[in-house]
Amino acid sequence: MNHEAPLPLNEPQQRHIAITLAILEKHLADLRQRLERDPSDLRLTHYEDAIGGSESPSLLTAVRAAEVRLRTMADELGLPAGREPVRRKLAVALELVSIDLYECRPNGGLRGYGEVAPTTAEYLEREIPELDAAVQSLLALLEQAPARDNATA
Repeated sequence: MNHEAPLPLNEPQQRHIAITLAILEKHLADLRQRLERDPSDLRLTHYEDAIGGSESPSLLTAVRAAEVRLRTMADELGLPAGREPVRRKLAVALELVSIDLYECRPNGGLRGYGEVAPTTAEYLEREIPELDAAVQSLLALLEQAPARDNATA
């Protein structure tokens, strides 16, 4: 039981509400960031159903109001802030995709989708390791946390 908060919750209740509000908080932050600056299309992802410029001011106002209410509730319920290791989360995601890359090789998981044309197979066998090498270089840099950040990691 949280005895200091004027609105007591037991541990499971506190955890459930904190997780739900944290998820909402992340979605609100993502929406706010998208409203403040439109995401640029990527090579393999084109963003559709964009929010029009005329909608942005009223939506931004509503997002900010929801964020204030969320913070107020978290404070009034005495919810602790969770921790999310940014560097490690990104590194793990890149490591998983790196593994998946090898499933795109003709002699790997791609074989299960049918015969791969010889020229395509040659290309994939040559290029996938090159792409993975670039990802591995990025991973190595991510895993080298600056000395001053190690104390807070």
